Amino acid sequence: MSELPLLLIVFWAALNPPASAAALASVGAPREAQRMRLLAAASALAALLLLLAAVLHGPLLDLLDVSAASFDVAAGIVMLAGAARPLLRGRAIEEAIAAAAGDGRRAILAPLAVPLIATPAALAVAVSWGERAGEAPTALAAVVLVAVAGHWLGRGPLPHAGAGRAILDALARLTGLLLAVIAVGLVVQGILAV
Repeated sequence: MSELPLLLIVFWAALNPPASAAALASVGAPREAQRMRLLAAASALAALLLLLAAVLHGPLLDLLDVSAASFDVAAGIVMLAGAARPLLRGRAIEEAIAAAAGDGRRAILAPLAVPLIATPAALAVAVSWGERAGEAPTALAAVVLVAVAGHWLGRGPLPHAGAGRAILDALARLTGLLLAVIAVGLVVQGILAV
């Protein structure tokens, strides 16, 4: 059986598009046309970073001088940290960081590409699952989910209040909980393998 469905779930949890949308909705977003351009460029950059992490997982592990099992433990810890903010606040990043998204060209790299779309948890997933499931399925799942996240963030007005905002916060928290469960499993597997 292909690991692609599992990879899609893991990348959805690591990217957490609802938490990213909630973070952008909490600040005054730039005009729609500008937001679409920024998100398209940021999504392309985030996809490239995740693709490189998935494909270059071997040299990265060699550079860090760690085994795949040890990296799984570290990746699980990074993923747990990435799950904390969405679980507690319903947002991926702080409002002050998200507010920089309207500041022009530099907003493409930070905060949009990293850490909003290519989250630290997603980068850790790309390296860990690149080793575990293979480069091609991991890279494919990463690129597909970055496209979904970019579409989610750029598809129109984000809810600032009311029922739409409550649903977005609930989805962000549920996705954060899913990431926490996946992270604990990864840590346990890494410890057992070491």
